[in-house]
Amino acid sequence: MADPQNHLIVGLGGSGGKIIRHLRKTIERNHAQSSGRPSARFEYLYVDTSTDELDRHDEWKVLGKDVALDRSQYIVNQAGSVRPVLDDPTSFPGLRDWIEPKSIFDFVTPSTAGAAQRRKLGRVVFAQNAGHFVKAIEDRVRELGRDQQGGGVVVHIVCGLAGGTGSGSVVDAIAQIRNKYEKSEECRILVYALLPERDFKHVHTAAGFAPYYANAYAALSELNAMAVGQYHPVNVLDGSRMKHDVYFNGCYLIGNVNENGIQFDGDNEIPRIVAEFIYQKILNKQWDGLGRAEKGENDIKNFEMEGSIKARAKLFLSLGIERIVVPEQEIKEYLAYGFAEQATRQLMYNNYRQGEGYADEPVQKDWGSEVRKPEVVQRLLLSDAHLMLEKGILDDDANNAMWKPAQEYWESVVSSQSPQIKSDQTIEQADWTNRLIERLTKVFDETYRTMGGVRKFYEIKGKARPEMARHISRQVDKELFSQWKTGTHSLIQLRQLVDALTSVLDERHKVFEAELTKGPAIEQAILQEIAEITAQFNKVGFFGKHLTDKRSSLFDEIGKKYRELFVLRTRLEGERFAGSLIPFVKEELGSLRGTIDRLQQNLAAATEKVHQEQAARLGNADSVYQQRIFDLDAIKKVMKTMLVDEPGQIVRTQQVRQALIDKVGTGVDSFEPLSRGLSLADIIVTLSRKSDEIVQGVHNEMAKEQRVLDVNIVERLQAQYGANESGLKDFVLGLYRKSGTMLQYNKSEVDRGLESDKMGGRTGRVTTVCVFLPECESRKEFREQLASAFAQQKDPASDTVVQTGRLENEIVIMKIASLMPARYVESLAMLKKHYDGLLGDHNESYLLHGEGNGKRLPPLYALTGAQVQAQQKRRPYRLVARLLEMVKSRQNRTSGETEWVLMYEADGLPTSKVLEGRDWPTVFEGEQPEEAQQLIEREVSRRIEADYRHRDDKNALLDKFNAFARTIYEEAGSDDDPAYRSLVEMKPLVRDIIGLKD
Repeated sequence: MADPQNHLIVGLGGSGGKIIRHLRKTIERNHAQSSGRPSARFEYLYVDTSTDELDRHDEWKVLGKDVALDRSQYIVNQAGSVRPVLDDPTSFPGLRDWIEPKSIFDFVTPSTAGAAQRRKLGRVVFAQNAGHFVKAIEDRVRELGRDQQGGGVVVHIVCGLAGGTGSGSVVDAIAQIRNKYEKSEECRILVYALLPERDFKHVHTAAGFAPYYANAYAALSELNAMAVGQYHPVNVLDGSRMKHDVYFNGCYLIGNVNENGIQFDGDNEIPRIVAEFIYQKILNKQWDGLGRAEKGENDIKNFEMEGSIKARAKLFLSLGIERIVVPEQEIKEYLAYGFAEQATRQLMYNNYRQGEGYADEPVQKDWGSEVRKPEVVQRLLLSDAHLMLEKGILDDDANNAMWKPAQEYWESVVSSQSPQIKSDQTIEQADWTNRLIERLTKVFDETYRTMGGVRKFYEIKGKARPEMARHISRQVDKELFSQWKTGTHSLIQLRQLVDALTSVLDERHKVFEAELTKGPAIEQAILQEIAEITAQFNKVGFFGKHLTDKRSSLFDEIGKKYRELFVLRTRLEGERFAGSLIPFVKEELGSLRGTIDRLQQNLAAATEKVHQEQAARLGNADSVYQQRIFDLDAIKKVMKTMLVDEPGQIVRTQQVRQALIDKVGTGVDSFEPLSRGLSLADIIVTLSRKSDEIVQGVHNEMAKEQRVLDVNIVERLQAQYGANESGLKDFVLGLYRKSGTMLQYNKSEVDRGLESDKMGGRTGRVTTVCVFLPECESRKEFREQLASAFAQQKDPASDTVVQTGRLENEIVIMKIASLMPARYVESLAMLKKHYDGLLGDHNESYLLHGEGNGKRLPPLYALTGAQVQAQQKRRPYRLVARLLEMVKSRQNRTSGETEWVLMYEADGLPTSKVLEGRDWPTVFEGEQPEEAQQLIEREVSRRIEADYRHRDDKNALLDKFNAFARTIYEEAGSDDDPAYRSLVEMKPLVRDIIGLKD
């Protein structure tokens, strides 16, 4: 069957979450290169007991693009109370058979977090949520198969073995997936298990032994037992016992020190290495050696025997990877973040300095003078005429043709009323003045702007002051936004302009108050003038009335003064209104300033963020697993060329500004919706994406002169090593060294030959290496030289090939060690020390394992020659004890049941030890506790030494053995009976125990 193109990454616990995050970021970083996109389909399922990894939002981004998991791609398991299960286990069949002993959960309280680094508690939490897990797996597999015909799936389970969540759930996760998809050739399951870090600083110990280390040994024991068919987990969904031939196809073990002694950071580098390995092996699927290694095709037998049982699976692998790379994405991000900082500076300060770019401080300007310009205050609806409502502020008022300034209005009224009065023959001349006063007063008190007079007009309009203030603020907002949108002014400048407007309004408020203070005196002066003219008007005699126009002229003068009076009175009401409106306007302008401030603060925070991001690019030391090659001077030159291009920068920063506006919507015309709809995260994402797009375009324009992107790694290496053959050799050797597999090996265990190896199979691990070297048409000869160097410097014991890499900017070395039992791992002894230490504690021993205390699992270490011989003598010793009548049956005085005991003397007195088993076949064939077995062997040896020293006595005891064997033969009636053949094979060991030489 062809390799499946569907890959499901299942992350268990925090380590699994980190690996998924780095894998998604790796895929996204290489997405721009068509050759960097695997043809395979990926899906993900992350399972944890907390949202810690999911909450690291900034870490799930690549140049502003969010690569966080969708809601359908993660499960947060909630731990239900353990107590109901303990009180009523029969109601929970999936947990019933392995929840015992109940007392081990006494430490669990409502405040216990997650799995509390206890594997059994991790299994309980998983079991309580297993139904959701299986449904989620089905959903993800179904999503992978959408629009495809046939094809299998590879499930990659990534987890750590040290904690409680990943380590405690890995066995059941494997079992549930296999139970759902039984055909291992159609659903391959590969595990990537992170071993505990050596000398980890945050280890918590129990009596000197740490679950952090012991958990890993317990998990490896269970995984190994599953692989050799010695452990079939209970189905946590229904309590049935599973039975599958192949649970998983391989298990990669990853430590934080590689085979060459190079140490890696477990929290940051290890998840990246595993993610990079998974990505590269799926991208470069043409590597045949990988398939052979993962499928165990390099050996005819993938297990080791211990006696007659399969004991240790050779399905464990390890991985190593090393990249030599022109860091295209990192270079692009360096340029993009550098430009992004310039863009935010323009948006905030708009202060371009020749030869430097945009500065981080504003251009100084006399904003006080600016906001006093008549055309400015007129445009912003902040002129005296607007504040006093001589001109309308709200749209309906502004469009009302009847509204005129006080001077114009009263001039119109007086010029209309005076002629009417004079022409009315029914009105005596002496009464003209009174009639004019009456009519003007009526207009002032009752009919002004059809709203019941001047005071009533301002009283009514006073209720709309909040709306007017908001309208003015919106007008200011739109005007300032327009200036910012076109790049005329920066945010900081507009903020200063708003401050200047507020200051001017304070000044105007004081002027209005002063005018109101002076108003009564001015009014009295006008009234005095009116009185004087009126007196003259009244003194005009007969000749003045009939022969001259003096009285008419004086009446006109009186009309002018009354016009002046009512203009004053109207303006005083307008000034009083303006004084009451200004606080509302100031409040709205303060809100607008706050809106601009928030945008400014977000841009400042974004500036700091992109500055930090740029500083984090190309500057840090290389990771151990990755060596970067780049020309920083050339990159900075490209950056400088872009910065000093003022016309170009104006256009580019305008594109960024428009992208930010478009992010909120096409109809945005003011700061208020922009600030409300644009979060800091939105700014950073939009800024990053647009800057990335702009930088790529700028680089393409200057690519012929200053190319720092789209560079072939072979070109870079030729520039460095083309004339340095010895340097190239050292370089290649260094890469091989760093690409060592992520384990240290116990050489004694690797070299150890086992009895079972004689029956077929090979000893030692198999090493497979592939170097992915891209083609380079412009540097063919050096490319051949490079390929030759990799071939010549390879480990002669490894299966190493050089193949064409798909990514032009990198060389990748991938190494796999396969066909390993877990005993090859150097740190296994340390893990076992902690494991054995906790086994001595009853509760801890059961908390280490999902089921039981692990004593029935096959050993991870092979027995030594001496141990094998001792093991082979266990049954013969028990048989000799029976022949010596030291092992016999009796009736238990309490229960009445038959029991078998070892009778011996202690301190000169008879005593007994009850053995395991209710009948002789069970006692003989079964396993006795180590303490009982050692007691049997010790007492049998002592008895023979004391009572069977003479050869005749020894022969007599051997005759008893022969008689026992003959009885078995006669009962069977054949010499090929298994029980009889076993005794025949056992006879040399019996002779040795008795002390008879051949």
